[in-house]
Amino acid sequence: MIRRHFLHGAVACAAMSLLASACSFTDVPSIADDPGMLLSEGGFTAPDLDMQIVDSPLQDADRWDPIITFSGPTLKVEDWVEENFPGGIDSRAEGDDLQVVVARLGEGVQKKGDRVATGAHEPIAYVVVVGQEEEPTVHVAMRGPVR
Repeated sequence: MIRRHFLHGAVACAAMSLLASACSFTDVPSIADDPGMLLSEGGFTAPDLDMQIVDSPLQDADRWDPIITFSGPTLKVEDWVEENFPGGIDSRAEGDDLQVVVARLGEGVQKKGDRVATGAHEPIAYVVVVGQEEEPTVHVAMRGPVR
């Protein structure tokens, strides 16, 4: 009788360990694949727009450098700007490819007249560029410790 209970317990433990080994960390979605979670981690809200993660021009193993882009109707983009920058972003680029923007986003992303914001939500530093298109494109580059 005791042997039978032991065997049932052993079979149950074996089944549980097989199930546990089948569920690995790769089954859990990574924050690195979720633009909304990345924005949240960087101190921003996620807009109700399609977002994507683009490759950073920076390759530094000691840093965390996600870049999230999204675009949409002006009103939705402006709502996101106001929500994340009370009072809006008044700073307009005086020329193409400002040094602070190129350092985070690369060349050709920012144009003269685009709105640019830089700062930090400690420990994450950011650069935000809001384009001037009819449906503005927003680039949010963040830089912080490796996760």
